[in-house]
This record gives sequence, C-alpha cells and structure tokens, in this order.
Amino acid sequence: MSEKRIKVWVQRFKDRPSLVLQWLDPETGKRKSKSAETDDEKKAEEKRADLEADLNAGRHKETSRMSWERFRALFEAEYVEGSRKGTQLNYEDTFDSFERLCSPTSLRAVNERTISRFVAEMRKVPCRGRSGMMASTIKVRLQFLHTALNWAAEQKFIPAVPKFPAIKVPKKKPQPIPTESFERMYEKAQDQQMQAYLLCGWLGGLRMREAALLEWDATDEAPYLDLRRNRMILPAGFVKGVEDQWVPLDPVLKEALLQLTRHGRKVFRFLASDGHEITPDALSDRVSRLAKLAGVKLTMHSLRKGFGCRYAGKVPAQVLQKLMRHSSIKTTMDYYANVDDAVEEAVLGPKPSSERQRNSLRNSDSWTVETHSGIDDATPFPDFDSARS
Repeated sequence: MSEKRIKVWVQRFKDRPSLVLQWLDPETGKRKSKSAETDDEKKAEEKRADLEADLNAGRHKETSRMSWERFRALFEAEYVEGSRKGTQLNYEDTFDSFERLCSPTSLRAVNERTISRFVAEMRKVPCRGRSGMMASTIKVRLQFLHTALNWAAEQKFIPAVPKFPAIKVPKKKPQPIPTESFERMYEKAQDQQMQAYLLCGWLGGLRMREAALLEWDATDEAPYLDLRRNRMILPAGFVKGVEDQWVPLDPVLKEALLQLTRHGRKVFRFLASDGHEITPDALSDRVSRLAKLAGVKLTMHSLRKGFGCRYAGKVPAQVLQKLMRHSSIKTTMDYYANVDDAVEEAVLGPKPSSERQRNSLRNSDSWTVETHSGIDDATPFPDFDSARS
C-alpha cells in the first residue's frame, strides 16, 4: 500500500501580510506552516504546488530552529570530545573567532553571506604584528567550520551546508636555513632552557607544540624521551596517525636536555613574569621576539623545515618521510625542490667549494647537524621500522 500523499493548502491570516502554506507532517501529525512570501493568490498557488511536489518527493527539508549556542554544545560533546587535544583547541579557536566576528544567534542564520563576512573580518584582525590573519590560518578556520556544518547537515539540523569560498594559500617550498642564522638566534637566547627548546626544532624536527609538551617519561598523552634508545616518541594518542611515531634523539640535543633542571614530568617549564606557566602560543611569541632581536626571520616552524631540508640531500625520500613524520610522500617531495647541488653531486661528484666546506664542518668543533647527527656517507640511517619495545 502506498504512503498517504501530503496535501498542501493556502491559508490567509488577517494579522499577516503574506499568505501561508500549510500541511500536516506525516510523521508527527502536527500542522506545519511556511510563508508563501506573497499576498498574490496566483503566485501563492504556484508555490503551493511546488512545495507539495517537493514534500512528496522528499526534496524539502525544514531549517532547524536550533540556537547556535545549543548546536556548539552538541557538536563539541558528540563530535569533538573524542578528538586529540590539539584538534579540540582548533575547534575552540574557530568557534570563538566565529562568534566574536559574526555573532550567530541560530544555526539556520549561518549561510553564504555569514561565511563571506567571517572571511572578510578575519582579514582585518590584527595578528602578531600583521593587519590580518594569514591566508593559511583563514583556510584552516574555514575547514573546521565546514566540518561542523557538515555534521549539522548529517544530523538533519540544516538542509544543506552553505557554500564556502575558496581560499588560495601561496605555496612556499621549504627553504634551507643557514647555520649562521640559527647560531645568531641561539646565542641571543642565552637562557639554557630556551636554547634546548630551539634545538628541538633545529636538530629534532619537532613542531612548536610537540617540543613544548615534551615529557621525560613514557606517556600516551604527550611526546616523551626514550633516553635508553636515543629516541623522541610521539604516541599515537597525541599525533594524527594511528600508530606511535619517533625520531632519533640527536646527541647534541640529548646533552642539552640532560643539562636542564627537572620540574616534574615536563621537560620545559617556561614561566611568565607573574610566575604562571605560559601556553605554547605565548611561547611562540617569545621565539618570534628572539628571532627579531637576532635579526633573523625564524620560527619553530621554519626550524623544522630547515631540519627537513638538511636531510633531503642526505637520505632517500622514504627515509625523510619517516624522519619528518609526513602522512603523504607528496609533502615530503617538496623538500627535494631545493637540493639542486645534491642532485648535481650525485652524478658529477662534489664541487671543490662544497667539498672543502664539508671537510671543514666535519673537522670543526661545531655542534651542527653535519657533525653530530650520525647521518653521513659512512653511517647508515637508523631502522625506522623496528618494533617498539
């Protein structure tokens, strides 16, 4: 037996300027109403026929009356709660920015115009000395907001996800970092703890937050040191992957870390002037100020990229991928765009100047990676695929 067909009729109310389309919900039996947005009976009849056809074909979905505040609470409890801490913070930052810049009152009020205004306002927000957010930051914020609205559509809270604008982010190839630039920044640090922190990016390839949260002993919630095996472990519960990751612990980095005074389980404990521990974001600002003081343009992110560029001329792509912990080899290959000298030397042999520089580095007392990393022509790279004991 076929389902009962939904009938739509036109209703006029004395207190309303427009005619109203009404029908009975087949699931609840309750009366539903929708404005015809006209007082012309002929136009209202056309809209009635269209709506009736859409309802019976399953094409019509009502917009949720849910408040934005209620939606955010549901999304964070049911979707975000099981994510990594870093992901949760990204959603929190995105929602806070969206609410501050656009003040959404209800979920159904979020449309293409709202998203466009959000982008425009983010381009005006002062951010670390700039007049607006970087395109890459804006793109990330939109990605998190799009995921949230996509979930809303899946839960039938909204009929469809609004169209999002495309944000073009200039793609910059990773560039080698001159040793001299890092040394200038390192010397300006003076503080032993800050110097060790910078070495985590320069000699370990750790990201800003990974280094800031580094711990002495094994844990499932943060990166930690395995001093016995000379490794820095990033557990699966912390990283984006489904399994633990690790990188070799450079001897110079290890020595710098062991010289630090221990304060509980965390390796680093940076304090503000009032004595409270600062956040990773505040620590990033300190690094930026330090770089400015040294007259160089370096961040923990660029130190990590410099780490990858140094090894790109020394190891195969699959080894560099493991070392940088990239999920895609395509990302890793970007680091090979700046190793022209290494490509030439692979076929033609080392250039005289390059050979002299290499010998000079190997014979010097410098602590740079060329001397101490253990990765050179005579030393095989550690077995990344060995099982974790």
